Amino acid sequence: MLPTRPLLALITTLFVQALVSLTLAMPSVLAPAVAPSLGVGAERVGMFVGVAYLAAMLSGLHSGDWAAQIGAVRLSQVALLCAAIGACTGALGIALAVLGAAVLIGTGYGLTNPSAASLLMRHAPVKRRGLFFSIKQGGVPIGVAIAGVLLPWGLATIGWQAAVLAIGGTCLLAAVLLTPLVRRLEPERGAAPAAARAAPANTASGGLLDVLRDPGLRRLSLASFSYAGTQICFLTFLVSYLNLELSQSLAAAAGVLASAQLVATVGRVVWGHSADRWFDPAALLAGLGLAMGVACALLALLDSSSSPVWILLVALVCAATAMAWNGVFFVELARHSGKHDMTRMAGATQVFTFGGGMVMPVVFGQMVRISGSYATAYLLLAALPTVAALAMWRSLGAEAAAAQAQAQAQAPK
Repeated sequence: MLPTRPLLALITTLFVQALVSLTLAMPSVLAPAVAPSLGVGAERVGMFVGVAYLAAMLSGLHSGDWAAQIGAVRLSQVALLCAAIGACTGALGIALAVLGAAVLIGTGYGLTNPSAASLLMRHAPVKRRGLFFSIKQGGVPIGVAIAGVLLPWGLATIGWQAAVLAIGGTCLLAAVLLTPLVRRLEPERGAAPAAARAAPANTASGGLLDVLRDPGLRRLSLASFSYAGTQICFLTFLVSYLNLELSQSLAAAAGVLASAQLVATVGRVVWGHSADRWFDPAALLAGLGLAMGVACALLALLDSSSSPVWILLVALVCAATAMAWNGVFFVELARHSGKHDMTRMAGATQVFTFGGGMVMPVVFGQMVRISGSYATAYLLLAALPTVAALAMWRSLGAEAAAAQAQAQAQAPK
């Protein structure tokens, strides 16, 4: 039996997730200040995020195969290299280069979950997988929080391009530092690399078909589309909303974003641990969907006369729901992936998750342009997770009723 190193696997996946998330969050923080210099409005950051998530969706669909062929640690290194090259490309400050950066950063982002799933399914204790996945997913708000703290400072001191280049250099260094971990986390790669390279690959379309055929996986994937779309719109447009519509300074708006991410990090761990210990993961996931719908509606009701404390509290509620559901999702995914390969299922379900991240920022940006109001767009957005959560509750109720009827039919007369 190969040795397990749960703590090392957790730190590694958290580290990679945080850095790649930091890179993806850069445009959301910098948009109000940088977009005019590129000749576009701040709401156009939705287009960048949409392109990035399209690239993530495509790379994630194939990442299960790639993880089987080159290993999860190597795939994490590829993710970091994509983020590094994307950041350096975006620092050119040319609109076309920024679009290329979105493709590169999104490609790297799409590789993080399947590679992490491969490592954590192998190394994490079975009874604590929810906690481990939640902590790893905490890398997303950690990365966004770092962006919210460092980028406004970098913008004011060294300029946005130098700050972006520094983040790209950090990702490149991190990719190099992961090299010794291949033998420690995947010793079979070092012992029999040829066998690993010869391992048969699962087709991407096969993984997607498995998701579509399984009612539980299908329900989970559709919910993830709605929840991810809500999460990315909250994350992408919050700074622009607070700065341009609620008259907060860029530093203050970025500070709210950073604070919200700290709450999201704690929320992910709390909800994931709760799904392991006390609550049915599917029911908890539905409850979080209803809560994030309410939170988005509260966000839409803010105006320029709202106190900074109230603005912060509403943002924290949004973060604790719209950005904290992911660990529970992976607990439920692991439960439904029993007869399938978890790495492949993580990549296949990402088609829906990242599909939400791709479509909704573009739709949200268009709603802002048409209505002239971020608040209106957030109010309309609130319907998305609410409808998804209600559909999940209805499906769970139907399944419970069917199971009860079957049990009664099989009971001895």
